[in-house]
Amino acid sequence: MYKNSQHAYAMKVILVGSSGVGKTSLVSAFFENPFDLQALPTVAPASCNATINLPGGTRVELQIWDTAGQERFQAISQMFYRDSHIAFVCYDTTTEDTVPSWVERVRSEVPDCIIFLVSTKSDTLTPEQLLKVREKGQKFVDEQEAYMHCITSANKKNGVQELFTEAAKCCTMVYQSNQPTVDLTPTGGDNKKTGCC
Repeated sequence: MYKNSQHAYAMKVILVGSSGVGKTSLVSAFFENPFDLQALPTVAPASCNATINLPGGTRVELQIWDTAGQERFQAISQMFYRDSHIAFVCYDTTTEDTVPSWVERVRSEVPDCIIFLVSTKSDTLTPEQLLKVREKGQKFVDEQEAYMHCITSANKKNGVQELFTEAAKCCTMVYQSNQPTVDLTPTGGDNKKTGCC
């Protein structure tokens, strides 16, 4: 993580998780691209750039890396994980048991990486299921010593902008205090995004 001007920060965010949990759909929703119910698994790493403008004139430049969570990509794991500041460990209700292994994998490659646990596909769940996801997510945060748990839906775009904004806020506060503790009081801000390459 580095500060490249008086009010600008730059950080690398990676998305990890099992194939099919919706990592690419999450990024597409953030960039407000059409949601594709028939999306195929990502077959190579892709990076996108986005700028988050926080209150007070602070600008955070995000480099967002996405790749499929399949074993054949282990050969590129060092390049993918290198210099990451925040990892979104993504999972749905069918892959909850993979969360500890993904957290362990991230920390083995980047020990200081800040972990966000991201539940996906919330639009497919009943209110009762959502309550269980929320409760289990908080349990995961405690067990895995993660930074926070977020519930998202790429289809409905629920929680997506908030997720990336919290990552940007985390970046600035960690830079200033050198520890992963931030004020999570909701605040406004404008986002500017560029396309994936």
